[in-house]
Amino acid sequence: MLRALLVSLLATALIGGMLYYTLKRSDVVQGQQREAQASQAAQQEALAVSRAFASISAAALVVDVVKVQEALVGSWRTGNLADTMVIDHGNRVFAASNAGYVGQQIQDKNWAAIRTQNREVLIRDEPAPGQERLTVIEPIQDKGSTIAWARLTFIRPIQGDAVRTPQERLEQVGRLLAPVFLFLIGAISIAMRLATSRMQQRIQTVVTEAMIDQPSSQDDEISFGDGAVRPDGDSRIAA
Repeated sequence: MLRALLVSLLATALIGGMLYYTLKRSDVVQGQQREAQASQAAQQEALAVSRAFASISAAALVVDVVKVQEALVGSWRTGNLADTMVIDHGNRVFAASNAGYVGQQIQDKNWAAIRTQNREVLIRDEPAPGQERLTVIEPIQDKGSTIAWARLTFIRPIQGDAVRTPQERLEQVGRLLAPVFLFLIGAISIAMRLATSRMQQRIQTVVTEAMIDQPSSQDDEISFGDGAVRPDGDSRIAA
């Protein structure tokens, strides 16, 4: 019974390790798929917000530039939006959600290449571990011509790869392995008993055959009265 218990423990531990690894890989794959979907949704939202802002800004710039700045400092906030700038043709910020940027020149080395495209551009990067930054450059147009550019930055946390924590995976493995362990103990105990019984029967059969095949010492010599006739034909007379 002790041997069956040890074998069952080893087998259960091996199965448990393989099951835990399988669950972990499954969690990673599901987490990556979920994160990809969340990132795609965040990009679509960022583009929609940027287009709406560019459309509103186009109307406001024609009337009063100051209103754009007031809107950015005031109530213009949505979702993961972290920063907003409106940039003129001279690469100068003339409206920004952070008032400290107003009047500064854009120093981004890629800005000139982005401007020449004169179209919507989305840039994705990770400024810090666990963060996704989406920067959308949207041309602000009036009557078909670009009068300025809107630069909106969105930051959101990146979801972890794991769907379940290690503790949750261990608990699930334990629940799955409990009946497996009991089944292995029973199956291995029965198998060991059958093997032991067959071995004992085999040993008994071999011993019995050996005893039957062993010649009797009485068959070596046949006695007739006073003389004895040996298998080689000689005889002897009793003294």
